[in-house]
Amino acid sequence: MGYDCTLHLVDEDAIREQFVPRLLGSSAEPTALDRVRPGAEDLWRQVRELLAGADGHAAAAAVSVAAVMFSASMLPYRYERGLALSLAFEAGRVFPDAVFVPKAEYAPDGLFTEVVAAHPQLGGRFSSGWFSGNYSTGLYVPADHVAEVLAWVDEQLAPMPKGEQRKYRGIVATLRAAVDRKLGYWEATDLAVPAAGEFPGDPDLMWAQYLGNDGTPAAAVETAPASPIASVLDDIVDGFLLSHSDGKNPRVELWDLEAWPPRLSLQRNEFWVAAAQSPTGGWLAQSTVDTKARPRLFGPILVDGNDDAPRVLPPKGPGAADLYAHECYFFGARPVVLHEVKTHLLRFGGMNVGDPLPGPLWLTESGAWEQIPGIPDAAVVKSVLGDAARPMTGAARLADGSTVLIWDGNGYELDAAGTGCVLAFEMGARRSSVEYTSVPAGDDGFFYLSNRDLHEIHRGGAPIRHVEAWTNVMAVRPGPDGGLLLKFGGNDEGHVGVLYFPESRTYIPLPPELFDDRDSYSALYWSRAADRIVVIGGGFVAIPVEAVLAQQRSPAPE
Repeated sequence: MGYDCTLHLVDEDAIREQFVPRLLGSSAEPTALDRVRPGAEDLWRQVRELLAGADGHAAAAAVSVAAVMFSASMLPYRYERGLALSLAFEAGRVFPDAVFVPKAEYAPDGLFTEVVAAHPQLGGRFSSGWFSGNYSTGLYVPADHVAEVLAWVDEQLAPMPKGEQRKYRGIVATLRAAVDRKLGYWEATDLAVPAAGEFPGDPDLMWAQYLGNDGTPAAAVETAPASPIASVLDDIVDGFLLSHSDGKNPRVELWDLEAWPPRLSLQRNEFWVAAAQSPTGGWLAQSTVDTKARPRLFGPILVDGNDDAPRVLPPKGPGAADLYAHECYFFGARPVVLHEVKTHLLRFGGMNVGDPLPGPLWLTESGAWEQIPGIPDAAVVKSVLGDAARPMTGAARLADGSTVLIWDGNGYELDAAGTGCVLAFEMGARRSSVEYTSVPAGDDGFFYLSNRDLHEIHRGGAPIRHVEAWTNVMAVRPGPDGGLLLKFGGNDEGHVGVLYFPESRTYIPLPPELFDDRDSYSALYWSRAADRIVVIGGGFVAIPVEAVLAQQRSPAPE
């Protein structure tokens, strides 16, 4: 369904008393359409030319489109991509098991009585139903019938999980507004084209997810604007939001999430794709300044602040091996990087299942990369796509601040001499296409994700699975009151995530309406210093921790 749909509120009296007289020439008074739309006079002329012709169907369609544009110039309207009642002509198209059948009395003829009187060829030509194609109007519902359509939609949504219902909230909100304000409801397609910046009426009256204005902030919400270079690719690194731009002038920014509003802590004219903070506050990054190069060549650097020249580290590993650009860590005070896994070679030749994959590299005192002693090679395994799967990697922090390096799904600590590593956590964790996150557990363990499931492990122990019903956890981070802040991906309840208390196995749900009720957020974070829970999505949105802790705790699902 490729239609750009708009859902409109219609003031029926304004159509009859302002739009129709202006169309028929009995009034020269400018309307909202004239005030908002450049070239409105050309639109009036084109519709009048069709009225003067013999094709009543084309004229009625043009009048309907102009009436929708008039309405969009004075009343709010909603944008939806491929979602409208005018597309619900078969089960599964819009609603899983239902077809919406427009009634004959929904036709908008009553709006255009004077137009039909002046141009009889339009009689019976106005329609209310399914879209006939691009750039057309669809379902019209007179104000007296909107309540029954809303009731029908509510009936279809009632059996759906809450998360699935959110998909339809634009339709529901527009219908409900029409009922509350005694307005009509009209759908149209391709009058708004986001890619081209086109709007059917006043751009300030359209609300849509892609515009970032489709939410309703809760009473306790505080907001702060995002950086101009922010994107869905931004990531939280050691308490900072990393934003980057690969435009003509590359730039990277680090925003301190422990401050409210978040504070710009670092800004450099480089493009970073991975970063890690050192124990002394400096940064290791995989960086480039040449964003035009193809292929782009990233290399590890060390920096302290905004203006210092980067210390460029060797761009190759032992034997001139390529380095993986999208991960880097500190193991204590030592920078750590990974070998590049040329995953395509398994499919096209040059790599076989079972071949060794060399382990992580750390920086030696001589300034060269060396494979970390005590960490064995991994073995090539095939992914579901047929390429080589990357080993599960990451870095976890324990309560004392020491680092556990994750390689091939297991955790390694420094040996007693500090010259190599020992296996301390046999996790068997699986990569799950999300950034590695973890939270300390007691003095000798941590919580982590494996295949988007939550686990806990302690030194020398076996993994402990938590809440098997939660199967799409995207990130685990510290939360207040001894809790874990879990960011969810898609889920039946539509929650952003939960604040989970592992000791009591209880949780507090974090629905979107607790924040500013958007459809999606990229990150969830507890700002300990600012005493706020922060979500990120088109900007920063925060609520006081006390407002979250005041919510009822429920037993975790089995």
